[in-house]
Amino acid sequence: MSRTAAEIEAARAPRVVYGHDILRGVAAGLGRFAVMTMAEPWQLAREQLHGAAAVHMVTSMDRAVVEQAEAALPAVDAVIGLGGGSAVDMAKYVTWRRGARLVLAPTIVSVDAAVTNTVGVRDDGHVRYIGFVVADTVAVDFSVIAQAPPALNRAGIGDILSIHTGCWDWQLADSRAGMPYDRHIATQALALVDSLEQRAAEIRGLGDDALRFIMQSYVAENDLCLQAGTSQPEEGSEHFWAYNLEYRTGRHFVHGELICLGVLLMARLQENEPERVLAIVENTGVRYHPVDLGITRDEMRSSLRTLRAYVESERLTRSVIDERRIDELVLERLTDGLLF
Repeated sequence: MSRTAAEIEAARAPRVVYGHDILRGVAAGLGRFAVMTMAEPWQLAREQLHGAAAVHMVTSMDRAVVEQAEAALPAVDAVIGLGGGSAVDMAKYVTWRRGARLVLAPTIVSVDAAVTNTVGVRDDGHVRYIGFVVADTVAVDFSVIAQAPPALNRAGIGDILSIHTGCWDWQLADSRAGMPYDRHIATQALALVDSLEQRAAEIRGLGDDALRFIMQSYVAENDLCLQAGTSQPEEGSEHFWAYNLEYRTGRHFVHGELICLGVLLMARLQENEPERVLAIVENTGVRYHPVDLGITRDEMRSSLRTLRAYVESERLTRSVIDERRIDELVLERLTDGLLF
């Protein structure tokens, strides 16, 4: 569905506010509001959001569950998404259906959902992106985010690092399938990876500046995707592998950690500076070994063996997966050095 120029302009420059203990002030002018959240994030911020008309604990983003939950909510003037990707997506869904004001308050920065505009739902285990919404405010409360386990915030590099393999696949799709590749946009996107590499030690330390960098990189990345008219600058084979693994296992993982592992695997398949990817992941302190993510050797091998069939069945955009056969020798090369 095409978007108006006003919608695109608003999405390109979302209102992001940063600070300590800012949620109370952000919520003060919303009128009657509902909060979409989970147990742990709610405990971190409930004192700042006292007076919510409804608090919905998000348990699933399966479409049927989401639709039922939205229908059960009372009438509200605004919706606050408090938490990680699922809570944020649920808030975006309610706003999309109702037209209420939207505030997104990430309590971890492991995924870019707070500054993207579509809603990630699941149909029979498959990821689908629906709708288009722009938050009135994205509230980045450092005091709340800093209370999350450090590993979850370090995982925020995943949706930035994915530019490394995403742009490679995008250029391939242009040459093989006529998917227009914009070199100017790709160059700007890849510069975010350069900045990430330079700030690796800072991100490991997770001070306010590191958290701000991650969020600002998300905003810049989303802007570039809107300009390109496609998510290809940051989403390619690394995300496709992650979707397949979650579909095959029926489990959900920390998004950023899974994407970092996917970037390493697909950079190896692309022969696209995998050593650089590995250095960035290790220097930032992101968990990426399958044993740390809860992925068994058999699950890993199955996710790679079935990857081409998955992208074909899902009609995903052209990528390295369509070009290079993953046989037993390639499997060994892709998983070399990974701990199970």
